[in-house]
Amino acid sequence: MKTFFFFGDSLTLGVNDPSLSGWIGQLSVISGVPVPPSTFYNMGARKHSSLAIAKRWKQEVEARLIPESDPRLLFCFGVVDMAAPAGVQTVSIEDSINAARTILVDAVETYGKSNIVMVSPFPVVDITHRERIGKLSAAYLDMCADYDIPYVDVFTRLEHHEPYLNTLSDGIHPDKDGNALIANALHEHEHIVLWMNS
Repeated sequence: MKTFFFFGDSLTLGVNDPSLSGWIGQLSVISGVPVPPSTFYNMGARKHSSLAIAKRWKQEVEARLIPESDPRLLFCFGVVDMAAPAGVQTVSIEDSINAARTILVDAVETYGKSNIVMVSPFPVVDITHRERIGKLSAAYLDMCADYDIPYVDVFTRLEHHEPYLNTLSDGIHPDKDGNALIANALHEHEHIVLWMNS
């Protein structure tokens, strides 16, 4: 029985999507993965940085696994890290990379490389914030390559995609249509196909 865990911040949670499905709900539908017996857990939490996720992810997985589970973990964060409320960046790129590395290495050692995937943070409307996210995404990509961990770069696909950016009514969170664009981008990526169906 496959048990899918999606860890991230409010973009993972689906804030601003009145359908309450978010990109995870839409991805679960178009993937064709049967539910049941598979289970999907949305573990997004508002305003959670990589540092916050590093503290909670493993305990939350262990609390939900049952003996017959085949755990699949997806991590998608970074937008909160690169935010700069009052002009002070929430988390440095170096600290964010270190947190992501710690999470991913532990996850791979515990659950196996084929069961782990990382997805890039998504673009936002504010250009300066978006540029910081782009630098972080590129750094995540390099780090994942060093450890041979699958990384799905949705940021590059959507950073200048006006139909997506136009769905961010608050400048950050996509509505149902924006989440559909994310879900479709993921559904088309080989890393996600293997992660969900192998």
